[in-house]
Amino acid sequence: MHLLTELVPRTGERVSGPTREDEGVPPLPEPDRPLVGRTDELADLTARALESGTPSTILLGGDAGVGKTRILTELTDRARTKGARVLLGHCLDLGDSSAPYLPLSEMFARLAQDDHALAQQIAADRPLLAPLLPEYYRRDVPADLPHDRGSFFDAVHMVLEELAATQPVVALIEDAHWADRSTRELLTFLFTRRFTNPVSLIVSYRSDDLNRRHPLRAKLAEWSRLPGMHRVMLDPLTDAEVRDLLRLLRPGAEATEDTPAIVARAGGNPFFAEELLAASELGEHGMPDELADLLLVRIDALGDDARTVVKATSVAGRAVDHPLLAQVVDLPSRELDQALRSVVDSHVFEVTATGSYAFRHALLGEAVYDDLLPGERVQLHWDFADALRAKTGASASAALARHARAAGNVELALEASIRAGDEAMASSGPADAARHYEDALEMLAEHKTIEAPESRVSLVLKASRALIAAGNPHRGADLASEAYDAHTGDRVERAALVAGMTKARLVADAPDVGTDLIREAISWLESGEPTPVLADLYASLARALIIEDDFDGALLAGTEAASLARDLDLPTVATDAMTSIARLDDFAGDPESAERALREVVLQARAAGHVSAELRALHQTARVQARMDHFRDAFDTHREGFERSRATGHLTDPFGIETRVFGALYGLMIGEWDAADEMLAPQAGADLPPLMESVVAAIRMVRDHGHGRDNVLDALPPLRPLWRRDMFIAVHTSAVAVDLFGARGDIDAMLKAYDDVVETFTVVWSMASFDARIRLSALTIGHIASAVIQGRAKQSDYTERVSALAAAVEDVVAKRRTEDALGLESRAWVNRARAEQGRFEWAGRGDVPDELITAWECSTQVFEDAEHPFEAGRSRLRLAEILAAAGRRSEARELIDEVRAVAQKLGARGLLDAAAQGRRTTEPASAGAVGLTPREREVLVLVAEGRSNGEVAAALFISTKTASVHVSNILAKLGAATRTEAASIARRDALI
Repeated sequence: MHLLTELVPRTGERVSGPTREDEGVPPLPEPDRPLVGRTDELADLTARALESGTPSTILLGGDAGVGKTRILTELTDRARTKGARVLLGHCLDLGDSSAPYLPLSEMFARLAQDDHALAQQIAADRPLLAPLLPEYYRRDVPADLPHDRGSFFDAVHMVLEELAATQPVVALIEDAHWADRSTRELLTFLFTRRFTNPVSLIVSYRSDDLNRRHPLRAKLAEWSRLPGMHRVMLDPLTDAEVRDLLRLLRPGAEATEDTPAIVARAGGNPFFAEELLAASELGEHGMPDELADLLLVRIDALGDDARTVVKATSVAGRAVDHPLLAQVVDLPSRELDQALRSVVDSHVFEVTATGSYAFRHALLGEAVYDDLLPGERVQLHWDFADALRAKTGASASAALARHARAAGNVELALEASIRAGDEAMASSGPADAARHYEDALEMLAEHKTIEAPESRVSLVLKASRALIAAGNPHRGADLASEAYDAHTGDRVERAALVAGMTKARLVADAPDVGTDLIREAISWLESGEPTPVLADLYASLARALIIEDDFDGALLAGTEAASLARDLDLPTVATDAMTSIARLDDFAGDPESAERALREVVLQARAAGHVSAELRALHQTARVQARMDHFRDAFDTHREGFERSRATGHLTDPFGIETRVFGALYGLMIGEWDAADEMLAPQAGADLPPLMESVVAAIRMVRDHGHGRDNVLDALPPLRPLWRRDMFIAVHTSAVAVDLFGARGDIDAMLKAYDDVVETFTVVWSMASFDARIRLSALTIGHIASAVIQGRAKQSDYTERVSALAAAVEDVVAKRRTEDALGLESRAWVNRARAEQGRFEWAGRGDVPDELITAWECSTQVFEDAEHPFEAGRSRLRLAEILAAAGRRSEARELIDEVRAVAQKLGARGLLDAAAQGRRTTEPASAGAVGLTPREREVLVLVAEGRSNGEVAAALFISTKTASVHVSNILAKLGAATRTEAASIARRDALI
């Protein structure tokens, strides 16, 4: 008899059997959050196991915690959705006491739990399989049934084959590294015998548990050679994916100060990342005890020599080369090699591409280090310091500094830290250099009597310069400022601190550079011999005076700086001064001359190899081009700067960051969205400080909004607190927030975002009137107007607010000599604001005024002139809406088709959806066409005014019940779900 022929009970029959609780098998796991990463792997598994309609055999490997169970849970969920039968069994770490075929027992228990009749049929037809079923189903099976392994394997194969005859079967066996010998032999049989019906057999295992003697290792090699076998190895997540995981676990967690450390320590392992995040939220910055215990289990299984090697390497750091390890570990060469072989085979270490030994997981090294006794730790650090004394190079000096400090040899640690900083700067590693210099400063502060190789002032200036080059000028300014406040020495050193502090403040766009202090420091040095510090001070004074609009003073200071730089052979200072002088032509009304002069500075800096000076000159060139409204030229120049910073390893240089950010911003503006995506993508070797990373994140938010991506506002919480620290972040993220809150119809949230950013500018920067307020006001007025037109808001409730918003726009305009002084982009937003104000005042009621059409035509054209296709498209959609309301539907459709073409080219999903909606609403319509009676049209007018059924009844002298019937008929004829939607359709289609 076929196994499945009589499994379904006849109508009315009641099948009794054990309950779920009796069988004790938990339900299949379900995804509790979206899957991070693994897109390709999941697609591969889905295609092979669920979509091919053919049998498949798959081996899924990966380290512990890397996400094997998570991806199989996702696959299980998809399988059930597609109607497949899922059988899941786990191998357990029970040592020699493990029962044979344990995962098969779980599979069949789960099958019995889901289908009692099917389990009974299996027990009756395949008695050899009865031991795999719960006790309830073994009652009638003879106890002395002869057991033949070949027949048993064949019975398992036949059951799976027959189950798959009616629906696909996905059989999952997890953690095969713990599988008993019987289970491994059964799997060999199933893999070899294979299936005819759609049975997908998927076996997962921990790759890091498979040492050379592990029994599964040979089996994997054997299985991998079988026809049709497919292997999938889960690699660690990328850093970006770990950040996505952190954001998913705790919104905002991906941008906290702990994030870089969590990402680095987790090593791409999702489980480690989750545990470290949980610990950080509890204020614990070490390793959670549970995680440490889990990691140390692997070490406990090693021999004595192997543990000695592992302990020493944990002190060395993540990796150590063989010669250094041999100097520190007191083992003969042969025993050391054997110990290392054991550690590598146990997957505690891996051999790197450079031939060093490294912990397979960084956290494993941490756990071993934390488990050392204090005396062991200090002695090993001493041993490494002794071994490193004679070595040279930045990495060796850094390692020597770390070991010497941990061993208590502060003099040696200080000397090594300074040397490591100098070597890191020489090899274009400013972030590392800054860390080494700050370590040296910290040691000097802790040990005031120590004899240092150089002065504290010299170290502060080195650290400040390194911080500026690493993209953290705020920290550089604070460091120099603190040193200046505490300094009581001679004026030459004080002047040097002023120069360093001022340079950092200028790069950081600090609100108060300290012009008076610069002049005072110059006065301390003017009577003596010319020095590089004096030249630096004059160059900084020129830049500071430009900010204060003292162009005459800036010219004098810049000229003096250039003269001193030539005399003292300071090419970088000379380039800095020449850049400031060239920029003055722009402010004097001759931007073309300024552009030519700056281009000459770029060429000179490039020829001299001064990349930072070249990047500043490119940035200033782009600013001049933007002031001339040559936005495409500005984009090209910024892109040139970005490419140069990337090619020369200067992506963290302040002006390397500026060219990247502004290049992406102008790219988004002029429609070069692919180029903007490239600039906004994570850049190798460009780990930015948190504030600078937030600046890039702000433009990513602008980009994602333009693309119409989901959950754009999820990026706002970590950026919102930075509004008071960075004007750029405040402007761009608040504009996105205002626009998205308004588009959602959340007028209160939109107005709060607007008010918050205006308050920030007013309180922090004393700027109640600022150019970006034009755009913010225009967006806000537009969304209020849409809410009124669509019947979601009453016009009278927002009349005063719209007037105030419009007045704020005109206030910004009035502060310029002429409106043209605003610049083309700002003028475009002025026109948008005025057009939105007119739209609000019209609010879809009555005939469309000619001046309203003209206002929207003007708004569209100015955005076109500004080469801003996205915003031109949005204005064009508004114009189409107004033209349709005026009865000029064919013109409106032509405009919408133009917008659709632009949206498709840009990949602007939101704009494309809006164009599609606009196209539908411009089809000819009339009250007669939708079958409205004259009375229904009267009712519709009142509904559109926001009247209740009772108010409609009173106005038309009919009963409330009759009014309700009319409203119901109107909703049905218009296809509207609500009164508000009906009012919106009526205004859209000019039915009233």
